[in-house]
Amino acid sequence: MSVKLRKEILVLVFFALVLFAAGYFLPTGFDWERQYSKGIFPGFWMPWTRPLVSLLNLPAVFAITILAIGVRAYRYRPSPMAILLALVSLPVLWVLHLGTLDGLSLLGMLLLPWGAPLVLIKPQIASFALLAGKRSLVVTVIWILISFAIWGFWPLGFREIFAPDWRVEWQQDISLFPYGLVLAIPLLWFSRGDQDLLMAAGSLATPHLFPYHFIVLMPTLARMRWYWMIAVWLVTWAPIFMANWWGPLFWHSGNLASIVFWLGIYYGAAQPYPRPVGFRLFPEGV
Repeated sequence: MSVKLRKEILVLVFFALVLFAAGYFLPTGFDWERQYSKGIFPGFWMPWTRPLVSLLNLPAVFAITILAIGVRAYRYRPSPMAILLALVSLPVLWVLHLGTLDGLSLLGMLLLPWGAPLVLIKPQIASFALLAGKRSLVVTVIWILISFAIWGFWPLGFREIFAPDWRVEWQQDISLFPYGLVLAIPLLWFSRGDQDLLMAAGSLATPHLFPYHFIVLMPTLARMRWYWMIAVWLVTWAPIFMANWWGPLFWHSGNLASIVFWLGIYYGAAQPYPRPVGFRLFPEGV
């Protein structure tokens, strides 16, 4: 093991321990307290979520979430402004308030291709990142086939989100499916090979989408020039303010995030997308 790699590991371990300790002083997340800590998960969640989460507590989930955001952003560009804006964005604060598990998908993206099972835990947007590389796709397909052998044909659980009363109960679900496919398909074509562009485009096509699911794209602020960075950050706050002022229909202002993320990455990139580095959490030269 090189000196450089040992240094990186020590830095990560230090921040992980600090964040883990800090997690004990935070309020218990709503979803964590009511559901996950009791082993209760929605029927459309991936079946391997329960055994995995049984090994974690809320401080561990908090540490994973913050560290994964910071590391992924730092890999793009060591911009304190970008990392700070990402951490105080609506999607991140919402996830922390709920104590939900989107940070595990971010960790999975850092560990691709072998992190594919983690990515799929919250697949609404993150799963589109798996289209960027052949190895990730292969691991995903193999894992899904293995999971069918263990847990049966679990995609049947997805019927819940297509039920007529779903949108009545969950007005924050801003999915544009299937109409969003009209724009998503050409954008996915132009996004080939770029995890973040694929996720931004895919957010228009996913059949289930809450505004906080954009947490997986918040590290991309580090890819953008400062004016795009601020514009995207402001747009992520739109749904909570507009829905409270003008009614539930305006939760769909959150769909603007799909467009501004894609444009901010495609046209406003401060530097190109770094090539995959396997299990290394930092690219060469950092």
